Amino acid sequence: MKIVLFESISKIIIIGVLAFAMGFAYENIWLMDEFDRGLSNGEVINVDVKFSWWPFILSILLMILQSILSLRLKSKKRADILLKFGEFQDGDERELSITNKASRASHVAFTLSAITAMLIMVLSTNYIYLHPAFPIYLFAGTIATSSIAYAIAWCVEYYK
Repeated sequence: MKIVLFESISKIIIIGVLAFAMGFAYENIWLMDEFDRGLSNGEVINVDVKFSWWPFILSILLMILQSILSLRLKSKKRADILLKFGEFQDGDERELSITNKASRASHVAFTLSAITAMLIMVLSTNYIYLHPAFPIYLFAGTIATSSIAYAIAWCVEYYK
């Protein structure tokens, strides 16, 4: 259970940092595009474009750290040895069932949150024009919702 919670929480943090990085970059690209459009119409629009690599570097470092810690938490060699002796097979079938139920819950949550995000984008086009990175944050929210649903379903099924 520690592994599932760790992976879900770390995935949400990584997706949040990556969404911030992509949203920040996209808003700056959008500002440069506005400058080019204004320039083609003969207007000079002052834009303040600041691009930073630190959010991308931070998200990549977090991904690497999460991968290393995730591998250290999973003791595959011990599980394989116990599986050969037959001590681990009952728990293995139960974990497979729990994982399948949690995956179904995750897929349903992702589908519902993606549909909700599309409806929000359709109904708030004016807000999206003012804040162009909003759809990126909505999509990151759907991934976070899916991770939360997986972790909750896994923990509920584990303690049944």
